[in-house]
Amino acid sequence: MSTSVNDTIQASIIIPLFNRADLTRNCWNSIIERTGDIRYEVIFVDNASTDETPSFLEAIKGNANPLVTVLTNAKNEGFARACNQGVEAARSEVVVLLNNDTVVHENWLAPLLEELATHPETGVVGSRLLYPDGTIQHAGVCIDRKHIPFHPFVGAAFDDPRVCERRSFRIVTGACMALRKAEFTDLGGFDAGYINGHEDVDLCLRYDELGKHSVYRPDSVVTHFESQSDGRMDHCQPNTHRTLRRWHNRLMQDDFNYDFIESERQRAQSPLCIAIKTPTINKRAELSPTGVKAEAIARGLSRMGHNVEIHANPDWGLDDRKQDITIVLPGITPYLPKPYSRTLLWLSNHKQLRAVGEKALSSYQLVICTPDLVDTLPDRTQALTLPSLNNDLSQEDLDTLEAALLKQATQEPPAQNISEPSGKVSVLMPTYNRRKTLGAAIRSVIAQNYSNWELIVVNDGGEDVSDIIEAFNDKRITYHDNERGSKGKAVNTAFSLSTGEYIAYLDDDDVWYPHHLERAMFMLCNMPGVDMTYSDTVNTTKEACGDTHKITSSLPVQSPQVTFADLLETNCIPGITVVHSRTLFETVGGMDEKLKVLIDFDMWRRLAMVTSPYHVSEATAEHFIRPAKTTTGEGQITNLHLASRREYLANACRVLRKKMPTTLSARLQSLQHDIRKKVQALFLQAQGDYFSEKGEHQRAAASYKLAGTLTLNLSRKLINRSLSQTNTLEEQ
Repeated sequence: MSTSVNDTIQASIIIPLFNRADLTRNCWNSIIERTGDIRYEVIFVDNASTDETPSFLEAIKGNANPLVTVLTNAKNEGFARACNQGVEAARSEVVVLLNNDTVVHENWLAPLLEELATHPETGVVGSRLLYPDGTIQHAGVCIDRKHIPFHPFVGAAFDDPRVCERRSFRIVTGACMALRKAEFTDLGGFDAGYINGHEDVDLCLRYDELGKHSVYRPDSVVTHFESQSDGRMDHCQPNTHRTLRRWHNRLMQDDFNYDFIESERQRAQSPLCIAIKTPTINKRAELSPTGVKAEAIARGLSRMGHNVEIHANPDWGLDDRKQDITIVLPGITPYLPKPYSRTLLWLSNHKQLRAVGEKALSSYQLVICTPDLVDTLPDRTQALTLPSLNNDLSQEDLDTLEAALLKQATQEPPAQNISEPSGKVSVLMPTYNRRKTLGAAIRSVIAQNYSNWELIVVNDGGEDVSDIIEAFNDKRITYHDNERGSKGKAVNTAFSLSTGEYIAYLDDDDVWYPHHLERAMFMLCNMPGVDMTYSDTVNTTKEACGDTHKITSSLPVQSPQVTFADLLETNCIPGITVVHSRTLFETVGGMDEKLKVLIDFDMWRRLAMVTSPYHVSEATAEHFIRPAKTTTGEGQITNLHLASRREYLANACRVLRKKMPTTLSARLQSLQHDIRKKVQALFLQAQGDYFSEKGEHQRAAASYKLAGTLTLNLSRKLINRSLSQTNTLEEQ
């Protein structure tokens, strides 16, 4: 019985090429000299090279040992497509993707094949990659606190203990990776939307979604002459944006999980999934003391074999249903424990205790604190005392903490059942002269996973769009024509025609993702006291290209968990993501119909005076930014800040003059007073410019003088406040 070539080949090595014949020749020579007795083939995919590459490939094409195949493209198809072509042509069940700017070391291939043969849970396996000087370039890829993948061991010595053991990561680099052809094909191969970068990150995260590991094998060694391809770094920003858009909710920090050698990691008998919530808002800022503490706790529990995630403020609103335990490190912004989650509070000092408040303590199943804080806790508060809650927890402290976490994991959470979302949502959509985009906005509502909704479209005196509405033939959609007024008036009209228990908003040129209402309603129905939610968006910029628009950038934008204090001066709530109870709209009196701009900001600000907006940590909508051709704007949302700064600031003054809640602290009342005066001074300055341009110099001088007086008074107040704070710090 004869044996086919396919049956005898153990690995297909795929090398995508574009020029650099010198590197390809060195790579080829190292393969044939150092691969050993393994039966393999090499598939070169040439992306229309213009140097000596074609002649080199012609010389080795048809080689029988190893078997060589050459695929030639008429143009440069990019790294992703070239690799996909090579995998499709592969004869072996195992494929190895190898860059041509590499030189393999002795016995490099055997560990890769052994990993896939003996570990079915492994999806991708990567090598130890070295710089030409012998230091580490790749030994696994981690994710930092900014949600960016990076190489944690760059520049480390070849024999650094952290890179000398087999390890599971979520990502390994594509310069040299082995995988099973069938699994790669089932996943759709590399995403050709990437251009020479991040293809490997995206692929490994897709394996991760399926529960397949990316494994680093230090016994497979390859030298990598990094980024030698022409144009290799030309698309860094769009590639990063594409990754963040697709994966930003799964790119959770995990670098603390690799701060120790792998052999130190224990095997927990009952491994827990633990989320540590920190008050950090800006993930790109320097790591705060609380952030350092969170990483120390995460590192210790990871070493003990538990699965730990760190959630900064913008990540608090993840639903956490997969977590066994949540540990909260408190800050200024209050954290709202989820009733279906076992939530523990980590208190380091009396200041944190006062900030949390006695009432909120009852929401936590356990308080972890130092002995001196125990006597100050309310009666019946369950507490675990540790001698010190600094950043260097002893092994004894970690053992005590682990025992408490395991015990808590066996307890029932406060709310044992998760409620199915219910209640009709009324979607309010004003429209004005946007026929080209209105249909897409409506389709995104119809596509919602949560189907109990009605849509009220109010035309604010623009061109007729009744034909667009009628074409949908959906009884859940109501259409109404208004005389030209304002966006606020159109929204208020839509509300008057609505019947739902909840209110949502969508502009006529934006879209929701199918899970938008589903995520919002889950929190509204399962978080006691929450009657307003908002979430994240993907901001996509489109530029005019003839009669259409082309996308120039698309990037997810995370919002923080806010309180009213965060909305004193600026808006950080994406309006198209807001969902709230009907009674809130009635309580604040709807939208301000006299405002031309800052309409949403004014509405969310007034809502935040009477409720606590809850941030759902997921991108659920796409906001399109279309730069207007003129300063007069396009449609409802204008460029008024460019066309008439005076009018824009007049609108801002109207927003800031509105009555404040009586419960606001003296500090915030003072701050709000200063903000009002600052904006008033800016308005008077703009008004002075307006009068000056008209030749009304006396009126201009009067406006400038009053603006100067307000500015001087504010400057004196800020200086005095700064001196006061400095003196206070010195006294402490």
